[in-house]
Amino acid sequence: MAETPERDPADVPVSEETDSASTIRRRGATGAALLTVRAAAAQAVAFAGTLVLAHQLTPSEFGIVALGATIVTTGNFLADGGLGAALLRQASAPTALELRTLLAVQLTVASAMAVVIVLIGIQAGEAGDVTALMAASLPLLALRAPHAIALERALEYRPIASVEFTESLSYYCWAIATVFLGWGVWGLASATVVRAVAGSALMTMASPLGFVTPQYERRSLRSMLAFGLGFQAVGIAAVATAQGVNLVVAAAGGVQLLGYWSLANRLLQVPFWLFQALWRVSYPMMARLRALGENTRPTIERFAGITTIATGAILAPLAASAHDLVPALFGDRWAPAASPMPWAAAGLAIGGPISVAAAGYLYSESDVRTPLFATAVNGAVWVALTAVLIGPVGVAGVGVAWMCASWTESAVFTRALRRRAGVHLARYLVIPVAAGYAAFAVAYALARAFPELVLGGVTTACVALAAYLLLNYAFNRTALFDAARRGRALAGDLVPRMRRRAAA
Repeated sequence: MAETPERDPADVPVSEETDSASTIRRRGATGAALLTVRAAAAQAVAFAGTLVLAHQLTPSEFGIVALGATIVTTGNFLADGGLGAALLRQASAPTALELRTLLAVQLTVASAMAVVIVLIGIQAGEAGDVTALMAASLPLLALRAPHAIALERALEYRPIASVEFTESLSYYCWAIATVFLGWGVWGLASATVVRAVAGSALMTMASPLGFVTPQYERRSLRSMLAFGLGFQAVGIAAVATAQGVNLVVAAAGGVQLLGYWSLANRLLQVPFWLFQALWRVSYPMMARLRALGENTRPTIERFAGITTIATGAILAPLAASAHDLVPALFGDRWAPAASPMPWAAAGLAIGGPISVAAAGYLYSESDVRTPLFATAVNGAVWVALTAVLIGPVGVAGVGVAWMCASWTESAVFTRALRRRAGVHLARYLVIPVAAGYAAFAVAYALARAFPELVLGGVTTACVALAAYLLLNYAFNRTALFDAARRGRALAGDLVPRMRRRAAA
């Protein structure tokens, strides 16, 4: 009888996956809640940090760093290659050899990108020198790749949330300290490298893998490339869109206008606390459920319903109060940064929940074409309309363009979900979105009665939130109570764990 050949230990899955469908859903929901809380805490740090830095740096200096971040972020996406996404989707846990190959590819590409950016940047004046310094973070970011994949595959988001919050804290602590020491724009640029060092070191310590060495293996690389390249194309399209908008704004209005848009964009990241958490969790969760043969339609509908309710509760107060709170908190010179926010919020109220509901499902079904097409359409509309509107309308034109782009992308995703999964999202969106728009209109109209900016902004935000909740209570009570019930259940699960951890 022939002996079964022994398998290379490096070609054996790094963990056994025996979770049930209910466990996967519970971990996914807990992970989304953890990442949302982490994002809220990180955004609080970012807001406080930005508030301090905005009084120390000029809009032009913010614009220089935003331009550097544009180039470095693009390089980071190119270095990723989408290989990690392929490991998240596959039916079995990744092997040690696959993780080593992932690290080898990303580290090589990231290092090459950094060298190219540095060589070009040092010949392009101050903006180029700043970008060259920020590019040093690229190889450091690549080091965390296998560890992050292992944790996400297991839906272990608690250590990920802790690491990412610490990253944000280290970034702003370093930036504020060095700016006060007189480093100026260099303090903000060097904080990018500090954040990468802290994040990669902590992610390595949190991972069960231990120290991972890079190793190329062709078979593993080929298996990852097929899906990974398509997935990465979507990411590249999204980065190209965001950075294309930045470049158009800089070309048409200069770095000062880009500084206004940079601040507005940072403030608009508030609703992305929820979006990014659900985007991030939905894909590995859907993939794991699909591997078990589970019906994912209820999960899609649950994501859509909860996200739509929560999104309106964030966006209506944010949009209504922006024109008062931005100059009150950041100074009168930053007042133009408020103008894009209501328009962008109107688009995100629809585009965010639909994207959350669709993306993870489509990726788990190996459909990268629909997300790629939706992202490409979004980018084309956003960049083109920004180029048209930035001259006559100013920085507000970027928000109008974002709104139109979000609605266009939503149409693509809605059609795909209806065709592939039989999910009709209109019934989850119509009432909450209409309530959000109405709440904004009421609160914004009343804002003129409060001439003092801080009081007016806070009051406007409170009125918008109250109006939104009352309208949903009147016309969408079942969905509102369901979202509240699920929120309480998650809190009941998370709070005891957090207390036990604090006690330990």
